[in-house]
Parts: sequence; structure tokens; C-alpha cells
Amino acid sequence: MGESAVAAVAIYHAPAADRRGTPMVALDYDVQRGSRHTLLQNLAGRGWRDPSPVFDGVDDLTSAVLSLRSADGRTLLIEDDTDVLFDGVVVPPHGWLEHVRALGAVGVIAGAGITAAPDWQRQLPRLARESELLGSIATVTFTNASGREDFHAFAYEVVAALRPALPPEAVHDAGFALEDDRPHRAVLEVVDSAVRHRVAVPARIVDMLQRRATDRTSFGWRDARTLKRLLRKIRTH
Repeated sequence: MGESAVAAVAIYHAPAADRRGTPMVALDYDVQRGSRHTLLQNLAGRGWRDPSPVFDGVDDLTSAVLSLRSADGRTLLIEDDTDVLFDGVVVPPHGWLEHVRALGAVGVIAGAGITAAPDWQRQLPRLARESELLGSIATVTFTNASGREDFHAFAYEVVAALRPALPPEAVHDAGFALEDDRPHRAVLEVVDSAVRHRVAVPARIVDMLQRRATDRTSFGWRDARTLKRLLRKIRTH
């Protein structure tokens, strides 16, 4: 799916006039008509569900299976466990960003050719009922330039603290991840190695890791979940 052309549109869906609306991102895949069923099958295999409940006024679409990250509120990176679904610029409607920030999540719907019809947003409930759409929830991480620099400094400190106790290959992999601008991966590499080699980690580093794993801004939901699981197995000194 990552190789298919896809457009993204930030929208509100409000099933009733007195509701503020549910913030959503519509992913519109450019595939041949005969490939639409395959597209939806692939999404269903990744945990996507029928989005009709959202269009009927029930906000709880399903459990989160995606992550959405943004450094500026306009450039969105949406991904799942195996694929980047969208990476590009989206212009949200007024108030959308603030609502998404407050929720910490956003609904995501996907289909093929869904934005081509006139007044396409009004057609979404019908498309959902006709099984032409699938949906999911993305947990949201907003960062900024200063926050990114701060996280790089944190990652370097974690790697430096564990370097003397880790095998050379783990240090090499973490160092490569840092050079490749993947500080999250560097942190997970050294913490995972510390667990596997039963290395005692300084208590101050563990405290830093725990804060980063739970602050809802440093890591996407998937990496945060992995780090929390590793921390339960770590030794401290």
C-alpha cells in the first residue's frame, strides 16, 4: 500500500448540528477500480474496521492501530506497524489541530477515489454503509524543532551511559541510528540490549526513560509501548 499514490484531507464529521464534530483524516488511494477490494482487504488485515459507528455519532471507532506525527501541524506522517501510509502536507480546517491536540488521537478513514465526487464529505456515511471505506484510530504526537533537539540530547545521554556495559554491536547499531537521525531507534536498541545482556542501568537513566515513555510527546504509541515493556525487565543500580 505504501507504493500507491495517496492523498490526505483533514476534515470534521458532525452527524448532528449541535455536535462539534469528530476530527478525521481521509486517506484517498489512487488505485484501479479492480484493486479497490484488495486495498480494503489489506486494511482489514491490519486492524482497520467499519467506520459506520463514527458516522452514526459513536466516537469510539476501534482501538488505535496507527500513529500520526507532526512537527508543524501541517506535515503529517501516518504509519502502522509495517508501512508509512502518508507523509506530506495537509491543511486542516479551523480548530482541527487544537481539537486533535486535546484528544491525543484522530480518526482515520481510507478508501479509493472517495474525494472525487462533488460534495464528497456528505457521501462518506453512504460509502461506509456500502463497505467502500474502512477506518482506524491514530494516536497523535506533535513535536517541534526545540523538542526534537532535546530528544536527540536525551538519546545521546542514554547511549553514553550504557555504552561501557554493552557489547560493541549494540553500541554500533545505536550509533548508526543516531547518525541516521533515528534517536528513537537508538534508545530502543540500547535498552533492549541492556535487557538481553542483563546490564544494570543507572537509576537516573531509568527515571529519564520512564518519563519519556509516558509523556505522550517523545515517542509514538508503538515505541512507547515497546519501551514500557522493556523497562519492566530492566535492572538498576
